[in-house]
Amino acid sequence: MAPNTDERFTRIYEAYYPAVLAYCARRVSRSDAEDVANEVFVVLWRQIDTFDEESPLPWLYRVAHGSIRNRWKSTRRRFELTRRLGGLPSASVDPADVVVVRRERDRAVLAALGRMRAGDQEVLRLAIWEELAATEIAVILGCSVSAAEQRLHRARKRLARVLSPSLRETMSSPQSVEKGGRLS
Repeated sequence: MAPNTDERFTRIYEAYYPAVLAYCARRVSRSDAEDVANEVFVVLWRQIDTFDEESPLPWLYRVAHGSIRNRWKSTRRRFELTRRLGGLPSASVDPADVVVVRRERDRAVLAALGRMRAGDQEVLRLAIWEELAATEIAVILGCSVSAAEQRLHRARKRLARVLSPSLRETMSSPQSVEKGGRLS
């Protein structure tokens, strides 16, 4: 009689958790090592039916390696973002009436965006909020650069048609959209 899923998982966990934790602790901080080791066993739980018990440790280490690599990448991105943000000028405090108008305009743009097709929404978000170039958008969407440029151009035209006339005039100004996609 083959052991059930819970029993298999418990047996593997008890046998290999210390080794996986030690592997992780040699590469990242103790608290991160515990998190990564736990992530490894979450992956094991999800893939227990296809897990090869003939060579479990290399498989567990491979999952741990990928998890650690992802943490390193996240840490580098977070560090780079903090470095970039440190060089930004501090935000000035706007008068309340300006903030109210800006928020109302933001709500109107978001409402208009919400009435658009999902594809148009995504290409606009990639370009404005994520600040991606057409070449990067093309990679994400799995299309050519010229197709990404066309999709972005058409989505902007559709957004302009959906926006109210007074908001369209405000949005046509190059200064109306700040980096990060916030309306100024």
